[in-house]
Amino acid sequence: VSGKGGVGKTTFSSTLANLFKENGKKVLAIDADPDANLAAALGYPYLKEVTPISEMTELVAERTGSKPGTYGSMFTINPKVDDLPDTLAREVDGIKFMTLGGVKKGGGGCICPESTMLKNIIMHLVLARDEVIIMDMEAGLEHLGRATATGVDHLIVVVEPGQRSLETAHVVRKLATDLNLKRVSVV
Repeated sequence: VSGKGGVGKTTFSSTLANLFKENGKKVLAIDADPDANLAAALGYPYLKEVTPISEMTELVAERTGSKPGTYGSMFTINPKVDDLPDTLAREVDGIKFMTLGGVKKGGGGCICPESTMLKNIIMHLVLARDEVIIMDMEAGLEHLGRATATGVDHLIVVVEPGQRSLETAHVVRKLATDLNLKRVSVV
C-alpha cells in the first residue's frame, strides 16, 4: 500500500489485513514506514515488544555482513531470511506483524542493509509461503526506488482528492511499471 503522506495508507492497510483474516486467510502485516503506526492501527497493545528490523543491528550485521554505524560499506544483497518471519513476527489478534523501523537520529545514515533484508523477506514470503502479505509502505517514492516492493502482485496507491496526491499516484504507477509490477490500483 503506497501513496503520499497523510492519505490513509495505514488505516487502509489495517482494514485490508483484517478483511483477509476474516475471510480465513493467513495474514502477515508489515509496517515498512519509518513513522510506524500499523501496530497501533491493528490494535496491538504491546508496542514496545515489537523490535523493528532497523534496530536489530547484530542480526542485520550477521546476515548482511554490514558494519553498524558505517557509511558506504559493502553488504550482502541476498541475506538468509527464510527463518525471520516466524521468529520476528508478533501475533495481533490472528494477524502476524513485523516492522522495518527507520532512522532514529538526524544524520544517522541510511538503513540500506535493513531495507535489503526486508526486500529479501518479502521475496521469500511471496515466493515460498501461502500467506497474504500487506505492506504499509513509507510515504512517497523511496520504496520503489529501493525496489522494496519488488515481487508484490498488487500495488495499491491510496490517494486523496487533490492534485499533488494524484500526481504522486501517477509517478508511483510509472515506477511500478519500471519494476514490472503488473497490477496497480488507486483507492
